Amino acid sequence: MDADTYPRDDVQAALKPYLSVHINAEKEGVDVARKYGVTSFPRLMILDPMGNKLMEIKGKPSPEGFGERLPYDLHNAMAVAAKGGDFQVAAGKMVILRRWFEGTAARTAADDWYRELEGNAEFLAAYEEARKTLETGLAKAKEDAVAAQAAAEVARVAAEEKERKDLMSAAAEHSKKNRRKEAIECWQKVNATWPDSEEAKTARGKLKFFGVRIEDPKKEPSAR
Repeated sequence: MDADTYPRDDVQAALKPYLSVHINAEKEGVDVARKYGVTSFPRLMILDPMGNKLMEIKGKPSPEGFGERLPYDLHNAMAVAAKGGDFQVAAGKMVILRRWFEGTAARTAADDWYRELEGNAEFLAAYEEARKTLETGLAKAKEDAVAAQAAAEVARVAAEEKERKDLMSAAAEHSKKNRRKEAIECWQKVNATWPDSEEAKTARGKLKFFGVRIEDPKKEPSAR
């Protein structure tokens, strides 16, 4: 569920600070739905950058207080734990609320609870541990994202190289069997799609040989 699901002003305003992704959980998002145990729709989930579910809203959002409802579960869990002296749980929720959710009542409450408990050594130790855990997780998530992006780029380059070579091979086969039209189409596609590639240079030579008029790709002016 996102601003496209319910295009209300309050929903759009509340989701503005987040990276909002719409997933069709019954089609391409089946794996995501299974991972988070989603069995009914629509559903809004807020995840941290590590993919941990922070909270969710099932069904249509209530007409009132949508923005304040987002961090309510975190706020409630923090307050209950803090009152009960469970500083590990309280600190874990508090760190999240104090890093994000700016401008909400839950964030204000987290700041208030921190000021009230910061004189307690046990709480401060738990808070520092939670903060370090979060920072480590964020750094790892960033590292993984960069690695995934690099891997995707390598895969993209390899796939394009294969496609170019396949087209050139197909063009050669067509030419060998006197299928001029098909061969020309392959060379034209290579030249139009990857004009700076070695294959494109070869393709342009073939096209010129067959009398196909073609303009060489524009070259960047040399740096002075």
